[in-house]
Amino acid sequence: MKNRLANHALGLLILLALALRLYRLDAQDIWGDEAFSIFLSQQPLNVVIAGASDTHPPLYPLLLFVWLQLVGASAFATRALSALIGTLAIPLILVFARRLRAPTRVVWFAALFTAISPLLIYYSQETRMYELVAVLSLASSYFSLRFTIYEQGRRGARAQGRTISPLLPCSSAPLHYFVTTALALYTHYSAFFIVAAQNLFALTRLRDRAALLRWFTLQSALAFAYIPWIVVQTAFLRGKASARFDEWGWHGVEMIFGKTFLAFAVGLTVDAPLAQIATGVFLIVAALGAIAILRAPRPPPLFAVLYMGIPVIIAFLVNPIMPFFFERYVLVALPGFIVLIAYGLDDLLRRNRRFALGIIGVLLLFNAFALAEHFYNDAYAKGKYGKMMAHIAAHAQPGDALVLNNPLQKPLYYYYAPRALPTYFLPDGGVSLEDPMMRAQLIAIARQHSRVWLVMFGNPAEYDPTGYLERWLGANAFKTFARGFVDAALTLYVMPGAPPAIQRDLHIALGETIWLTGYSLDRAQIAPEQTLLLTLRWQTTAPLEKNYTVFAHLVGKPHPVTLSPLWAQMDSQPVGGSRPTAGWRVGELIEDRYGLLIPANVPPGEYSIQVGMYDPATLARLSVVDAEGKRVEENRVILGSVRVVAR
Repeated sequence: MKNRLANHALGLLILLALALRLYRLDAQDIWGDEAFSIFLSQQPLNVVIAGASDTHPPLYPLLLFVWLQLVGASAFATRALSALIGTLAIPLILVFARRLRAPTRVVWFAALFTAISPLLIYYSQETRMYELVAVLSLASSYFSLRFTIYEQGRRGARAQGRTISPLLPCSSAPLHYFVTTALALYTHYSAFFIVAAQNLFALTRLRDRAALLRWFTLQSALAFAYIPWIVVQTAFLRGKASARFDEWGWHGVEMIFGKTFLAFAVGLTVDAPLAQIATGVFLIVAALGAIAILRAPRPPPLFAVLYMGIPVIIAFLVNPIMPFFFERYVLVALPGFIVLIAYGLDDLLRRNRRFALGIIGVLLLFNAFALAEHFYNDAYAKGKYGKMMAHIAAHAQPGDALVLNNPLQKPLYYYYAPRALPTYFLPDGGVSLEDPMMRAQLIAIARQHSRVWLVMFGNPAEYDPTGYLERWLGANAFKTFARGFVDAALTLYVMPGAPPAIQRDLHIALGETIWLTGYSLDRAQIAPEQTLLLTLRWQTTAPLEKNYTVFAHLVGKPHPVTLSPLWAQMDSQPVGGSRPTAGWRVGELIEDRYGLLIPANVPPGEYSIQVGMYDPATLARLSVVDAEGKRVEENRVILGSVRVVAR
C-alpha cells in the first residue's frame, strides 16, 4: 500500500514538473544562444560534432541534431527537449536522496522543490545544454554514491568474514558511473565541478587501497575518454580565456556566491529587496540542513554539502581566467542545495511543527512568485528579436534595406528573417567598418535604397567601437524610428531625396548658449504613412557640459483615443546620437536630421512642427527665447505647419 501511494505521489510530482516546464514554452522569442544551438544543429553532422564550432562540448548539439529531424525547429519543439530532460531530475533526485539514506520526508521535500525550482524550470525552457548537464551530473552523483557505498559494504563484509549483503548497491555501478559522467563531461565543462566533489567525498570514505585503486582507475578512464575533446578544443578555448586575478577579492565573492545563492533560491526573475529576503530564508533553512547532516550518525549525507559547496568554490577560483560568470555555470550544484533545504525542513518539523509548516508555506510562496514573474513579467524576457523582425516585416516598404552590425546575430536573423528584404552584414569577414571597402559598400547601400533599417545587436563596442554606422547614417540620413528590443536596438533611417522645399533662417536661443539658426523641411504637404524630413541647424557660443536630447513633434488636433495632440515624434541626441552636445565646438554649425513618420490614422488638416531640447536625466526642457527676446511658453520652438492630406 505504501509503495503504491509513493508511486502515485511520484507520478503526480513528475506530471507537475512536466506541466511547469511545458507551460508557455514558446511564449518568449528564441534568443541569441538558442538560435546558435539551432543553427549549429542544423548543419551537417560532421560540423555539429567538430571542435571549434562551439565553445561547449558536442553532446547537446548532437542530441539536438537528432531532435530537430524528428520535431522541427519551432520554439516549442526545440525547447521541449530541455523540458523533457529537466523532468527527469525529479525521479533522479528522489533515488539520490534515498541513496543518501535520507529520511522519507527529506526524500519527498527534495523531489517537490526540484519539481518547482524556478532556476531548473528557467533552464528547462531553453534550447541549451545547461539542464542536460545538471541532470547527467545528478545521475553521475547517484552512481558515484552507489559505488562508494558498495565499496564500503565490501570492506565491512571482509572485516567481519561474511558475504556482501544483497541489499547493497550492485557492482554495475562503476559502468553506470563512467557512462553518465562521461556524458556529463561531454555536455558542459561545469560537470568537472561535480566530479571534483565526488572525488573529495570518495577520498574521505574509501579506506581500502583496492577500492581507491578501482576509483582512480575509473577517473583515469574518464580522463582518457576526454583526451580527444581536449586535443580538439584547447586552441579554441585558449583564445576565450582571460586573466583578471582581482576577481579573487571581495567583489568576486559577492558576484559568485551572491548571484549563485540568489539564483538557487528564487531563480533569475525576482528583484531586490524581495530576492535578498527570500534568499536569506532559503540559506537559513539550508544551513539548518547542513548542521543536521553533520550531526547525522551515518556519513553518506555529507555528500550533499560537498555537492553544493565544491562547484561554487571552484567557480570562484576559476573565475579570473573565464571571460565572464553566469549562474547557469553552477546549475549543476543546485540539487545539493535542494537536498540541504529538504534536510533543513525535516529538522524544523522535528523541532516545531507549526513553525516549520509556516516556513514551508513561505518557501512555496517565494517559488510561486518567482515562477509567475518568469511566465508573465515581460521585463524578464531574454530577447525580442522575433518581435523586432515582425515589426520590420509589418512596416517595410519597397526599396528598404536591412543592415545588421554584428555577425554573431546571423543565426537569429536566419531564424526570424523577413522575406524579400535585402540584407547586409556590416562589418563582415573581419574587415573594419573604417576600411574604405566597407565605407564604399555603405554608400552604395544608401544610394540603392530609400530607407535603411539598422539593427545593433549585442555589444557594439566589439564590432563598431567608434559608432561608425550610427554616425554615418545620422549624418547622411533622417532618423525616423528607434526602439530597443532587449537584446537589440532597431533604428530606421530615411535617405534624403530631392533638396528641401522649405528653408528658413532662425535666431532662437535654447538655454543660455545653444542657438537654433535654421531649419528645412522637404515638403509642405504630406500623406499618412509618408515621412516628413526635417533638418535643424544648431550652434553653441560656449562649451556644453551636458548631453541634451532633441525632440521633434508633429502636433495637431487631439487624438480621439489618447486625447493627446501629439501625433508623431522623434527624440534623439543630435545627428542620430553621433554628435552629443557635450562634444560640440564653439561656433561649429551642426546639421541635425529627423524623420517624422506620419501615422496611418492621422486625419487631414494643418499640423505644427515643434522642436526643442531637454535633459534626459530630469526631462526638464531648456528654456526657449525667440529672436525678439521673448520667453516662449512650454519651451518649444514652433517651426511652422504642414498639411496632412488624405491618402
